[in-house]
Amino acid sequence: MPDAVILAGGSQDGEIEKKFGVLNRALLVIRGKFMIEYVIEALRNVSSIGRIVVVGPVHVLQARIGTRVDAVVPAGDDPFESTLRGLEVLRAQEKVLVATSDLPLLRAEAVRDFLARCAEVTADFYYPIVRKESYEAKIGKGKRTFVCLKEGCFTGGNVLLLDPKVVEAKKDWIARVVALRKSPVAIARLLGLGIILKLLLRRLSIRDIEDRVERILGMRGRAIITPYAEIGFDVDRVEHVVLAEKLLE
Repeated sequence: MPDAVILAGGSQDGEIEKKFGVLNRALLVIRGKFMIEYVIEALRNVSSIGRIVVVGPVHVLQARIGTRVDAVVPAGDDPFESTLRGLEVLRAQEKVLVATSDLPLLRAEAVRDFLARCAEVTADFYYPIVRKESYEAKIGKGKRTFVCLKEGCFTGGNVLLLDPKVVEAKKDWIARVVALRKSPVAIARLLGLGIILKLLLRRLSIRDIEDRVERILGMRGRAIITPYAEIGFDVDRVEHVVLAEKLLE
């Protein structure tokens, strides 16, 4: 039975926080509910998920959603550090599901489907990806980044299933890689010229990426193609709020 970590950190000076006057994006009200409540409800309705820990500003979140989850702990300086803090509290022996708090369209069936697909393959972590056709059919066309591979064009999801024991063993190296995420030059060096050329020529496959990630991190990762576009829709811009309200009608 996997436990879950919900990441609800972030700056109070973000576009959404300023526009709607909220201290934390997770507490933005959409259709009468805090955005994080949609995520909590989705996870609570998956019978195989055990404990739920939220990582974010404790004084802001505890009073509003503290009774709905098992713990609220302070966030770290980046998403990976926040994930580590959640894992430290759980001390789970099985895999842990990590989700962001800005997924108002997330539903239990999408999570159940993702977990079922993960169970079919062996890996240290699993990451959902959504086909462009699936995303645009459900969400519509918009400013969403897609990467075109041999198998098609995909966008990434906002949940992750991982083995906490492997993450703990590799945490220092993963942290160094995460620290480079905002440097295109550094990322290019990590990926290597061969990967970049394949991507430009649309000859790069999902397996190519999985193999390269394993060489870089020393962890076996698997991309899971999900038909549930909701996993890929996160609210991080003002126009996403309007779209989320429309889709939740």
